[in-house]
Amino acid sequence: MTSGPVVVIGHVDHGKTSLVRALTGTDTDRLPEEKARGLSITAGFAYREYGDAVIDLIDAPGHENFIRAMVSGASGARAALLVLSLAEGVQPQTREHIQIVDALGIHPGLIALTKADLVTDAEREKRAADLRAALAGTSFRDAPMILCSSVTGEGLEDLHSAIAGLSKLPMAPGPPGAFLAIDRVFVSEGHGVVVTGTLMGGALKPEDELVLASSAQTVTLRRIQVRGCDVPVAQPGERTALNPRGVASGDVTPGDILYAPGTCSASLNLDVLIDIPVSAGRGLRHMEDVRVLYATSHASATARLLGAKQIGPGEKGFAQLRFEAPVTAFAGQRAILRSFSPQQTLGGAVVLDPAASPVKAGKALRLATLKAAELGDVPTLAGALANEQGGCVRFQDISRLARASISEVRARLGDGIVEIAEGVAATAADGGLALEGYRARLAAYHRANPLKPRALRTDIRDVRLAPALAHHAETALAAAGAVRLSGAYVALAGHEPSDHLTPDNKARMEAIARDLASEGLTPSGIDDVMCAPGDEDLIELLIEAGTVIRLFNVSLKQTILFHAEAVRDAARVLRESFPGEAAFTTGEARAALRTSRKYIVPLLEHFDAAGITLRKGDTRYTV
Repeated sequence: MTSGPVVVIGHVDHGKTSLVRALTGTDTDRLPEEKARGLSITAGFAYREYGDAVIDLIDAPGHENFIRAMVSGASGARAALLVLSLAEGVQPQTREHIQIVDALGIHPGLIALTKADLVTDAEREKRAADLRAALAGTSFRDAPMILCSSVTGEGLEDLHSAIAGLSKLPMAPGPPGAFLAIDRVFVSEGHGVVVTGTLMGGALKPEDELVLASSAQTVTLRRIQVRGCDVPVAQPGERTALNPRGVASGDVTPGDILYAPGTCSASLNLDVLIDIPVSAGRGLRHMEDVRVLYATSHASATARLLGAKQIGPGEKGFAQLRFEAPVTAFAGQRAILRSFSPQQTLGGAVVLDPAASPVKAGKALRLATLKAAELGDVPTLAGALANEQGGCVRFQDISRLARASISEVRARLGDGIVEIAEGVAATAADGGLALEGYRARLAAYHRANPLKPRALRTDIRDVRLAPALAHHAETALAAAGAVRLSGAYVALAGHEPSDHLTPDNKARMEAIARDLASEGLTPSGIDDVMCAPGDEDLIELLIEAGTVIRLFNVSLKQTILFHAEAVRDAARVLRESFPGEAAFTTGEARAALRTSRKYIVPLLEHFDAAGITLRKGDTRYTV
């Protein structure tokens, strides 16, 4: 059996509630205040079976003071039934309700011309024609129009037939998983809290887990009812009641959301496409505060327009809505924007990114991303996101903005994207440019510093690139044998500093090595060793060749250079002086090597690291 939620809209006192009662036998005005005032305050719910289809009729309040309740009731609706009094004609709320259902993406289903019994037969045809003309500029211009009366029953059978056909209309695109915007909360004796709403996105069954948006609490479902009956599964489009475990009456209120994990995001920022219809009284200004009505909730936000100072009537534009507290939404969700003073509907918005970061600099890049998201062009979207994020993009981000699963995203991208880390990708073009850029910067470094054996990796990375892409460039080049990685350093595979040594360089290197060898285990300070221009690079080459060993005295914060032969001799002396299990202290080692504490501490630490000595407490053993 298929379901079709239909929102009943129109101006106050045009007979919506009476019509729903005549069609279903249900009085949707359930509150004492509604009965006393003869005025719908909240959305009312009724249904009627039509063969293998069930139509839920959602009676939306028609008074201008209850627009929030009207939007709440329309959440999840498939089509709209416009109720228009044949006796009174098009009124202000008629037009605003039409504007709202258009902005929410709800199909203009039918027009019920009510109170036909108050109009003479001679006047009917002309009044109907006048009303059709009045609706010419709206989405209901071609909708079937049926004259009816809740009092006499005239036209109700024709209306039933037309309503039954609304179940064949396609559902509006929903989130990737189950999503219930809560419109009622009550306590059922013996069962606990029950929440109701129109189910969207995906099916639900008992024991499924959902997230309560207001608290981020994960709950399981004890029972599910559809139209008052327990069911093993609820389908999207059905009016659904859920009985979650572990939720107290004060934990949830109308306007809250229950959603399947991974379906929604909570954020202070929503990137949206705003549409201000031609019929709007005015446009939307940059940085204007607006009331945002979304699902069954509402919140105030500042509209930060991207690429424009204003969105005028008949125009569309991209913006970031910034909220004071996090809101929970999904990509593709529709919302209504209203001004604060005077209170009026400005237009609608489609959520493009429900987990947006604050837009500061680079608005042009963000604008390109949102344009691609609007068009649903996945390759262009991936490229735009990569441009925003330093050359790489998460599949999760593409999936969210493309409103497609990660597997679908991968299939639609094909060979145009390269996965550079778990869940992170770069376009093939960006990946290639990153590799070439890295190689070019490293080659330029070697040309400028031919005697330096390596460069710091942080000096070669492009700071404009995302860290993941920079790391990918290094590791890919290393895997291909194009570069050599050594700790914090990198060099081109073909770079040989020795090829660039002049005779003077070679003579100076020999002199440095000779001086260090002559000083044994009490060498001069490094500042004394590096006394000529270029000595720093030559010493690095001696260290690279293994001729010189560089050690550090941490406590004195000094760098010490030893000739490698002197260090090897020191290891031999220690083994001869303290053979086998003979333990020795730092002082005993210093005496055996005839050096000072300045040198013995870094020497012994070097021997420990090299496995020549083994430290146990305050003593050591040779190995």
